[in-house]
Amino acid sequence: METNTILKTVQDVRIRKIIRFILPTYFTSLFNTLYTIFDGIYVSRYVGTDSLAAINTVYPLVNILTGIALAFATGGSALAAISIGAVKKEKADQTFSISMICAIVPGCLFSAAVLSNLTSVLKFLGATPVTMQDCRIYSYLWLTAAPAAIGKELFTYFIRADGSPRWSFSVAFSGGVLNIILDQIFVAQLGMGIWGAGLATVLGLTLSCCIGIYYFAIHKKNLNFTLRGLHLALGVRCMVNGLSECIDQIAIAVTTVVFNRTALSLAGESGIAAVSIIMYLQFLFIGVYFGYSMGISPLFSYALGNNKPEICHKLERYSYCFFAVAPIIMYGLTWSCAPFAVTFFAGSHSAVFELSLSGMRMYGLSFLFSGLNIFAAIRLTAYGKGQYSGIITFLRSFALLLIFLFTLPKHYGINGMWLAVPAAEFITLFVSIFSLRYIKGSKK
Repeated sequence: METNTILKTVQDVRIRKIIRFILPTYFTSLFNTLYTIFDGIYVSRYVGTDSLAAINTVYPLVNILTGIALAFATGGSALAAISIGAVKKEKADQTFSISMICAIVPGCLFSAAVLSNLTSVLKFLGATPVTMQDCRIYSYLWLTAAPAAIGKELFTYFIRADGSPRWSFSVAFSGGVLNIILDQIFVAQLGMGIWGAGLATVLGLTLSCCIGIYYFAIHKKNLNFTLRGLHLALGVRCMVNGLSECIDQIAIAVTTVVFNRTALSLAGESGIAAVSIIMYLQFLFIGVYFGYSMGISPLFSYALGNNKPEICHKLERYSYCFFAVAPIIMYGLTWSCAPFAVTFFAGSHSAVFELSLSGMRMYGLSFLFSGLNIFAAIRLTAYGKGQYSGIITFLRSFALLLIFLFTLPKHYGINGMWLAVPAAEFITLFVSIFSLRYIKGSKK
């Protein structure tokens, strides 16, 4: 079993080594967003903003599938990395294997249940007579591709935990590039509409999943799939440790419905399209935070498993420096680049453009606070303390956000809707600072 986890002593904790380990993960996070961003751009440009609204209506189903996958991908991979650091190969293999099984089976059952009652589910999510047909097409494609979608997320995280962040990047990169190429062919050239956009995404996910299977069949370092000694209790522990990411995705699903209904009541279908555009663009900005946090998280887990708390402390200090500077840059870019970015989705003289531009600049205030919140949650997951991580995510992505979504628009209209996320992130920041100061990693 390979134990070269890069950082063996405090002297090994150097910024160049950390950057080399993190960069592939950041680019992985970036390309993960391409599965939906390029669908949105091509659909908006070549089909119309009503179809863009349909994709956003369906996306809570995608969030739930992703949440199931990420619960076991983030939680399981962190526990597997701790076992790798502690040189406990059998435990690492069992964690990897039970996570794969426990994610794919319920994900497929969820997809089958939704497909059996699709029209009613879509009406509940907010599909209108204008968007219903496109909603049905896009949701059908995503739900039938559930094994590939879940497998892609699992492989991305476990390959990184296996000590191969570049291979993890290859999983996301290959699918993202194929998705872009097929969007150009299916949507722009062949005029296949939302069907072509969904098919491009599904084929991209399938390619990513196949590369993940190839890696574990040929190039793995530490982790092997096994059926020996598996027990449900370990699967539950993986899920609990990954609770933060699961809550985040389910919260996005719920709050997207609330966002859509609020926007529909305040600005019609144009409001839903504006919400869609802002959701796409915010992935590019918070992807920096997720990329850094997920990239450094295996290093925390390895060091904890190897009983090197001094390495964890030094990694944390580097992280605090990063999150003292990055949020200011992110918001500056949001303000200055918003007009250019929104033009990829909507014409500069359209009502959707004006709504999206003003909304992006207010929504972007959340980037000043969300970075440290995201890092605090992922750090706790890396330490095997997902129950605390889940509290941070529950506050920022669900409880506080819903409170502000229900209250602020009553007083400030659509501006109140855009400000709900910054308000939730700001209040959660105090909980995150407390966790960073008082909740440390400890081996179990």
